[in-house]
Amino acid sequence: MSERTRSIVAWTVAGIVIAAGAVVLIVGLLTPVTFGWFAYQPLADAMFVPGAGVFLSPVTIIGWVILTIGLLAVAFLAGRRTARGRPKRPNSDSAI
Repeated sequence: MSERTRSIVAWTVAGIVIAAGAVVLIVGLLTPVTFGWFAYQPLADAMFVPGAGVFLSPVTIIGWVILTIGLLAVAFLAGRRTARGRPKRPNSDSAI
């Protein structure tokens, strides 16, 4: 496979991953989050202390992770493309 074809495939896969992450994230954000109870207990001594991620559904967290992976892939591909387009500098050690 040529370098151009691999580049096109990589950019396409990164775009698909970003789109999938965005769709999963939107679905997760539109899903209501439930806490497991519907009323208070008047005589209970227990207190509600929210933990990490209690207000986000698992689908929302998975959407954020997929979206982040896609954005990291795009950043990697953009950096690679930028570095490949630079002109080569002469080695300063060889002039001495």
